[in-house]
Amino acid sequence: MTISAKPEKTYGLIVGIENYQPTNWNVNGPVHDAIKFADWLLSQGVPTDNIRLCLSPLSENSELVNNFEITSKPATEQNIVDIITNDLSQKNGDLLFIFWAGHGLITSERNRRLLCADASKTNWQNLDFNSLLLLLGSDAFKIPHHICIVDACANYLLESKGRPTNLGGKQFPSGQPKKDSKQFVLLATREGEKARVNSSAKTGYFSQTVRKALEHHDWLPDMAVVAEQVKQQFASLNKQQLPTYFYRRSWNGDQEDYHPNPFEVAHNIPSTQACKFVDRHQPLEELHQLLQQNNIVAITDIIGKGGVGKTELAIQYSWYNLENSPGGCCWLNLQGVDIVTQLSEFAFVNDFPGFPMPKNLSIASQLAYCWKKWQPGKVLLVFDNVTDIDKIKNYLPPMGSRFRVLITTRSSELPYPSLALGKLPETDALELLVKLVGKDFVEKELETAKAICQFVGCIPLKLYNVAALYSKPGST
Repeated sequence: MTISAKPEKTYGLIVGIENYQPTNWNVNGPVHDAIKFADWLLSQGVPTDNIRLCLSPLSENSELVNNFEITSKPATEQNIVDIITNDLSQKNGDLLFIFWAGHGLITSERNRRLLCADASKTNWQNLDFNSLLLLLGSDAFKIPHHICIVDACANYLLESKGRPTNLGGKQFPSGQPKKDSKQFVLLATREGEKARVNSSAKTGYFSQTVRKALEHHDWLPDMAVVAEQVKQQFASLNKQQLPTYFYRRSWNGDQEDYHPNPFEVAHNIPSTQACKFVDRHQPLEELHQLLQQNNIVAITDIIGKGGVGKTELAIQYSWYNLENSPGGCCWLNLQGVDIVTQLSEFAFVNDFPGFPMPKNLSIASQLAYCWKKWQPGKVLLVFDNVTDIDKIKNYLPPMGSRFRVLITTRSSELPYPSLALGKLPETDALELLVKLVGKDFVEKELETAKAICQFVGCIPLKLYNVAALYSKPGST
């Protein structure tokens, strides 16, 4: 997708939020990144009057903001919404750049939300990013083309830590879709990941990498090339986050997604069973490699007693790989409704063409119909908690097809390549214990903590049980 725009007809909305009402949310870096991005726009010939700055700095960075050549407003929800709806929406230009650095999260409905500076634990002031994109692409917004760069977390795990399911926040009304609107969206993380910050350098790793990539491009940069350069750089940094991007052209029914939009991939990935999850980065990568080389892969249990995190790893991998599964990620459970019904209902609920399937077909014909009529693109099927491999053999998709199958099972006698999980290394077990009962306890009672880990065999589920007992009133 090619976007044409003159610098003098380009506008910018630059947001950097370091200082939040709950001080433990504060972060050092977003304001620096926002100002550097504004500097880049100025260096490309974008007029000062075309750039809107919303900055909420830490006190130590206030002078940086005060000395910058563009006057800024605090990054409150009201200020940002007013700039978008009452100011920029009426401008006649070619292109709008949006850069956002600050906190973000994912709702239970998988909507990205961007937290404003006046957000608090009792009033989650935020912008619904999905609805903002719809507004920008409608006739209620005059500037036709948009490049959005967002350096914010997309962490859905926060929901289990007291965050309300219904966040409220600002949802933007939109008009009729515009025929000539083009958008490119570059996000710091995939769903479920945190955007890492280099506090000592006062910059987000993502923002820093984007800036370096932009330095090698003249106006107007090819954002697809920039995005791939950023992703390649992150793959080598091992920051356990991976930027993702998507772009659209024309919302009048002639929509083109050149890169899978992770917001729209059909899935029924279950909610995480753990409010804390020790990063199994190496197993994730090993699992990914196995599934690149094989149609069917199993996550197994070395100890054979459960509790080692098979399902949790499968959940994490499903999110990790979601954007690479445009055909969907379908979880199947052998303990309830039959497999064919689960497949058919998944396809029907997600509006796959051709579903519901015709009646009076045999089981084999129903399966063949599913595989043939399934939505285009690579698909991940997850058979969770399989107790008998023989019970799923007749329900597996054809070998060599676009379907990949991931199985979780305690069984170790399998005809498929497998990744075996067991007890955690002691360092990881201690890390999990820190997350479960707090850093103070583990640091003060390190030998006791080590003894606890050894007593339960460094098994994740048993550590959860210990933590549950520890958190009960009166427990010692």
